[in-house]
Amino acid sequence: MSRARLLRSLSGAGVALALVGGSAVLGACGPRQAAAGGMPAASSSSPVTSAAPATTTAAASPRRSSSKPPARPTSARATTTPTRSGGGVARVPVVAAYIPFSAKRKAETASYAKRHYGVASWHLRPSMVVLHFTETSTMSAARNTFAQDVPNTGELPGTCAHFIVDQDGRVYAIVPVTILCRHTIGLNDKAIGIEMVQSTSGNSAHWADQQILARHAQITSVLRLVHQLQAQWGIPTSRVIGHAMANDDPAFRDLRGWHNDHSDWQAVDVTEVRRRLAAL
Repeated sequence: MSRARLLRSLSGAGVALALVGGSAVLGACGPRQAAAGGMPAASSSSPVTSAAPATTTAAASPRRSSSKPPARPTSARATTTPTRSGGGVARVPVVAAYIPFSAKRKAETASYAKRHYGVASWHLRPSMVVLHFTETSTMSAARNTFAQDVPNTGELPGTCAHFIVDQDGRVYAIVPVTILCRHTIGLNDKAIGIEMVQSTSGNSAHWADQQILARHAQITSVLRLVHQLQAQWGIPTSRVIGHAMANDDPAFRDLRGWHNDHSDWQAVDVTEVRRRLAAL
């Protein structure tokens, strides 16, 4: 076969993304606050595309960035063609937008895990998913916050989540899911964190949850992403929870007695997410 014919054949093949790899905001963690972690460069096992936005600076606040957010990484596109996963559910394309994750941040994460969970490791084998919304109006502002590595409630590392789902449905991988992130106190050693771009704008967390549930492009991507993660890691729908539900979760444990004070993703709204997941 000629080289031109071979290239045309490969480009038309389409390869499915196999995900391996996001509190309300962003999981601020401390006594009565929510938590989050860090990330390295994309590993060879990462299911997302390799293109990533340029490193950006972020404001010191765990809630929002006061510095000018960088341009959205529109050049970082998923290069695979979405296909059908098990049960006929279309896979969602995932864009790599990884934050810096140095050896120093790994060490800080391991020390955090030792203090709060009794095991000095930055590695994660997820068994649940925690839903969040960013309390920001843009993906860039949320990512900027995660890219920082500054103390949160007096402890390092900085907060983070594994994915951010923008309002237009685009999904960004921020940290590989095999790395522990500070996004939910008491569950960081077990949970994948997924952030959805949404601000309360002076309204309740339930109101914000409802905005996401009514935004077709965003919630469809969230559901497909969660479905893929469930298939990858064997996570039952009952282990998909909201940040507001964390303190009452049977797996909750924090050796320093910290608890979450965030109200994002109320139980009633997570019930609707689970219903839609079951209908996929």
